[in-house]
Amino acid sequence: MTKPKSAQKAKPKPAAQKLDTITIMQKIGLFVEEQTQQVIKLLERQKATPEEKIAAAMGLKVNATRRLLYDLMEKGVTKYEKKKDKKKKWWYIYFWSLDTERISGFVKAFKLKELEKKRKLLEEEKKYEFECKTCEKKFLHEDALESDYLCPQCGSALEQARTSSTIRKLEIEIRRLEGEILRIDQAKQ
Repeated sequence: MTKPKSAQKAKPKPAAQKLDTITIMQKIGLFVEEQTQQVIKLLERQKATPEEKIAAAMGLKVNATRRLLYDLMEKGVTKYEKKKDKKKKWWYIYFWSLDTERISGFVKAFKLKELEKKRKLLEEEKKYEFECKTCEKKFLHEDALESDYLCPQCGSALEQARTSSTIRKLEIEIRRLEGEILRIDQAKQ
């Protein structure tokens, strides 16, 4: 026996998946080695971590770890804070963390590029005013007029193009990207 619709529980909407730093870097075209990925994962779990602790956790010498951290800093992913060591005079301890502001800036720039691509695709798709239902080709108004509103390939009559599923999908994708960019901007405030 099934429950009436009003008594059935609504399926919860999936939460927006938070991307990890490595996935973000791959999406924007910054690829890193396996050891560097381990550093990133460690920094995602701990904030302001001394390089000695990172080296110990990875089983590397401090100099090798420092090279990995500087490589990430050059890519704009990490930053450090330098503090005087209380035990040793003239010695500094470097505390490393992910530069979340720059990472979100990378994500925003990537999403803006994607948004621009989608808008151009939408603009191109909307140019077509006529289509052939037989061979599924689309035509500009001028091209349809020149061919007397007959398909040059199969000779079928051209029909006025309806809003296609491609256009609807692009519009949905554009709204989604605009929302994501807005959330990034709001998170910075």
